[in-house]
Amino acid sequence: MTDRKSSAKTASRVRSAPTATSSLGSLTQPGARVDVTCRACSSTRVTHIAMELTDGSAVEFVFCLNCEHRSWEHDGDIVDVDVVIAKTRRVR
Repeated sequence: MTDRKSSAKTASRVRSAPTATSSLGSLTQPGARVDVTCRACSSTRVTHIAMELTDGSAVEFVFCLNCEHRSWEHDGDIVDVDVVIAKTRRVR
């Protein structure tokens, strides 16, 4: 009985290695940042997050640390935040 419990605990701790499709950026290492600028003020001090939404759409979120402008983009085009929220809803 104890062997079964310990093997169940071990099995639950096993995780697959994450797969990166693009290089990860860094907020603290300038050389590691992705070449993205703010659409409002052209600052390079931005947080850039690429993700896949629930419906499979690939989007990028950009937040400017200089002017606090936020934008969602898909294939270089601006996407309204309401559209992003709608695409993240799960259909029940």
